[in-house]
Amino acid sequence: MVRHHFIVRFMRSWLVFVLAATIIPTVGQAELAEFGPPPASAPFDDVDDATLQAEVIQQVLDFLNKLHRHSGERPEQLRAVVEPIERQDENTIITLHNLREHGVLEGYEFWKGSLTGGQYVLVQRPVNGLNEFIGYYTSLKRALTAAYGEPGFDRVVWDNDLYRPMPDYWGVAVMIGHLRYHAAWETAEGTITLELSGNRYSRMSVEYRAGAEHAQT
Repeated sequence: MVRHHFIVRFMRSWLVFVLAATIIPTVGQAELAEFGPPPASAPFDDVDDATLQAEVIQQVLDFLNKLHRHSGERPEQLRAVVEPIERQDENTIITLHNLREHGVLEGYEFWKGSLTGGQYVLVQRPVNGLNEFIGYYTSLKRALTAAYGEPGFDRVVWDNDLYRPMPDYWGVAVMIGHLRYHAAWETAEGTITLELSGNRYSRMSVEYRAGAEHAQT
């Protein structure tokens, strides 16, 4: 029960920050929640990487499929198939859940009353392995490439080369904002953007935007 309440408090603490930085631009900038080291009992590099990567891939593909199936629908129609709803208004529906101990936000966006896009955000907590989120990005990029072909945009950006000679620590470079990954696919229905970045913790996002011909007006 204590663990459950801790996770709930954590999810609330980063919700406003993530929304301010991504889905709801009208929300004011919030202070970044304080993140200490994981507890001594937390596993480190003791996680089945392949299993977790498969879970991430499945969650993202399910999210994208949901957006495709319900594209153009009104908020009240989508509310019947997504839960638990954390926040909603006429333009946005936000849901929160966990992937093991990591936080997951799923946002659904509406324009003129019709679903036109959304964003899946995976936020790191705790640190299970230095390159854990790079593994998620790489495996998800591979799955999206299998589904949609080679990305039209594919870039790795080093803002600081400190860890560049040390691949075992590239995950640290991501966490502290030295390294970013970006890829994008243009599909028949719209645009899918995959990003991995960091600011004291790793953050991977998948954004979908319906094409103009598929966005109902």
